Amino acid sequence: MTVLGIVYPTTQELLTPNRDWVLTHDNSGRLAGALWQEADERHSLSTLYREDEAYFYGFYGQAFSKRDNTEINQNDLREITLKGPSLLTAKFWGRYLFVCFDKVAKKFICCCDPSNQWAIYWSWSERHGLLFSDSITCLHQALKDLGESPTWNASFFTTWLRTGSIQSGEMPFERISELPPGCAIFYTHGHQPEMLPVWNPLASATKELASQNPYEILKNYLSLQMTSHERPVLELSGGLESSSVLLALRAVAPAQQRIACAHYYNSAVGSSNELEHARRVAQSAGAQLGEIDTDVLSFAPVKHLPRVAKPHIRYCLLAFNQHFASRLEERENSVLISGHGGDSLFLAPPPFGVLADAMLTLRWRHLFRIALDLALIRRTSLTHIAWQAFKAAFSADPSEGVSGAFGLMSREAELKPLDGRSHLHPFMQKTKLRLPGKLYQLFLAYLSLDDVRTPAYPFKKGTHYPFLCQPMVEFALSIPSYRHFDGPHNRIIVRQSVSEATGYTHLWRRNKGETSGIDLLGIRQHKEHVMAHCLDGFLVKQGYIDPIKTRTAIQESCKGRSEYFMDILHLYAAELFIQGWQ
Repeated sequence: MTVLGIVYPTTQELLTPNRDWVLTHDNSGRLAGALWQEADERHSLSTLYREDEAYFYGFYGQAFSKRDNTEINQNDLREITLKGPSLLTAKFWGRYLFVCFDKVAKKFICCCDPSNQWAIYWSWSERHGLLFSDSITCLHQALKDLGESPTWNASFFTTWLRTGSIQSGEMPFERISELPPGCAIFYTHGHQPEMLPVWNPLASATKELASQNPYEILKNYLSLQMTSHERPVLELSGGLESSSVLLALRAVAPAQQRIACAHYYNSAVGSSNELEHARRVAQSAGAQLGEIDTDVLSFAPVKHLPRVAKPHIRYCLLAFNQHFASRLEERENSVLISGHGGDSLFLAPPPFGVLADAMLTLRWRHLFRIALDLALIRRTSLTHIAWQAFKAAFSADPSEGVSGAFGLMSREAELKPLDGRSHLHPFMQKTKLRLPGKLYQLFLAYLSLDDVRTPAYPFKKGTHYPFLCQPMVEFALSIPSYRHFDGPHNRIIVRQSVSEATGYTHLWRRNKGETSGIDLLGIRQHKEHVMAHCLDGFLVKQGYIDPIKTRTAIQESCKGRSEYFMDILHLYAAELFIQGWQ
């Protein structure tokens, strides 16, 4: 559904009669808030409202008890209203949006699920009050209707081009923010709103959680979240995560239910073709595999540019994903299931900081074995491993090294300072934890959760991400970082769990397809298109980008040189995002 909310409005302009508003007033009789909702295909219309003399609250979506999977009820919501949204994230998981008005204290609280399946965007000014919506286009239009059309946020683009990810809530539009996963908006009338974490993923990742089983968590998610009327299709690469989801889906689905999978590949590029692995696991699970051989490469021209909340590096695949979605919709598949996120949560490959974690937690007897395993996986020397671990122990930024410096920026834009932690999640900025491997794991978890906000696939009903549900994230973080690999195998926790439960041995394969070559081939095949977007776009005209450096980078990439690829990818994604709104 689409939800639009107004908190303590200073003007009645948006309260038009063509919308069916739900209104609530505080104890002084002043209008405290107005809520409007409209059904769509992406979210459930399930809604719980309750109002008394002291409180008004609304709950959209579904949430289940972590203890026994019972669905949240009115009594639970009443307790959460009294004690705060931290209780909601501590006791329940799901896909939801929660709003609460304290009519006596004139306070408002809004939060959504930590798995980021329900986005919230908000804006505040003394003129119009606090506006929020789960649709960026709805909120953007509401501000335009008030005569306050948002302008571009220059600091966002300079930071995003350098880092590739902004998880702090900053948006490409001035005066619009997003609610990061596990955070809530707290607003008291007469004051400015605050955005604070209400989910402590490290405190939730208790030692008791470490005894759980990722395969059982997958089955639990699929049995509770997949409704009988949905026609899901699993994106099946044949890798560890998608294979695990398929085996879990087979375990919870009725024996007679047909399970649909889809595998896409380019038969002309052998290095990226993993079809044999997808066929093997589909046959083992008795699933129907749709094989989509497509010649749509990265950076292909896009027929329709969607309006999304912010740029995403997977925008280079937007044309391909639109083609993929149209092929699936021809087969009447309405919901996609993706294994995305598992590789980040279970560290593949692990960072050098895990050796520092073992040292700082006094795991002295295991240091040599951990160092040997790291050297085996990274194919480097023990001396290099030890030096990188030492540097990681003193690093202030867990994202350091994930995204390198952006090399296409103009000299004027480079002079603007960049706070190395400003783009991190609010919880990451405030946590006192100093275990570099664990912080890197948490950074990747937030990075994967942030991916959910910008759909890679233009499916009408969205995508299920079983590996990014709250119980799975908390379980992954409960495991010490140095236990996620063993010998030549990474993501060992998932491999062992699924293999022992299903007997499927192919999860232990070590060969994997490679995609960097096909991405560079896309730049070469669509050189003129990439040139036009990157050299004639908004960012060059505004002076952010050096056109000479950019032209050289594209020309060299067409020759197969990969050192410029990430810079071109960031620039192309930002320009495509901007064009979607112009």
